[in-house]
Amino acid sequence: MLFEADLIELLQHMSTGFTDVLFTGITQLGTEIAFMAVAVVLYWCIDKRYAHRLFNVYILGVAFTNFLKLGFKRPRPFDAYPDKVTSIGDPETTYSFPSGHTESIASISTMLTIEYGKKHTAVPVVCGCATLLVMISRMYLGQHYLSDVFCGLTAGVFFAIAFNALLSLMGEREEFFVIPCVALAVVLVSVLAGLGMLDSPSGADILKGVGAFVAFDIGYFVEKRYVKYDVTANRAWWKIALRLVIGMGVALGIQQGFKLFLPQSISMLYCFLRYFSVAAWVSVAAPALFKAVKL
Repeated sequence: MLFEADLIELLQHMSTGFTDVLFTGITQLGTEIAFMAVAVVLYWCIDKRYAHRLFNVYILGVAFTNFLKLGFKRPRPFDAYPDKVTSIGDPETTYSFPSGHTESIASISTMLTIEYGKKHTAVPVVCGCATLLVMISRMYLGQHYLSDVFCGLTAGVFFAIAFNALLSLMGEREEFFVIPCVALAVVLVSVLAGLGMLDSPSGADILKGVGAFVAFDIGYFVEKRYVKYDVTANRAWWKIALRLVIGMGVALGIQQGFKLFLPQSISMLYCFLRYFSVAAWVSVAAPALFKAVKL
């Protein structure tokens, strides 16, 4: 709508070199890198079971959000209104509605608030501020309309509550979520293939989530049944720090390093396999290493 483009134009009138860098940084809170940082701290250092639930809620939300994008096919503001809106930074190549960054940060914030909000009152405040800032950043950067970020917020909160409640039904046998996980992944990939969208930008985003989804749940099943790494056994600060440095270093090395030899034109390799490998490392290989070296 025109008034939404006018709102973005108004925000972009404040553009300076400093604010461009600031909002480009803030918007990263809605990316998979920010989620990975939260998830691995929880999984390797605090509570594996809760991290497993958080991971699945996040990935399911991302997958459904990307299918909504495919359904609505709304052009980005800088494409629809080039006379009013510019893309600050690299322009997104997928559709606009709803905002995936907003859905992601809203989902994470809702999950953290549900789990830790009562004990730590700062959690909902910090999470709420982070979500609001990401919403503003997406409009300021020219990537989304007001309705995109508002619906992204609604979707993130809804998916977090709904999927969290669904996964809670698994009780102490949450590792068996791997069965519907694999089945759902097969359905999602089949739908993308049927639509001829496996190698499209939106399809590539979905394949990243599906690859991580499958690998993490398989890895969690193996880890809980056979590795059994106790994240509370080594509370020395230097061991926790070393765990995170080694673990995140390898994870980012896989994510970025695989780009050097995997063909970007084949999404099943470039997206699915790359994120499958990252999630397999995070869920089972890293805990096995930490246990072996008593870290």
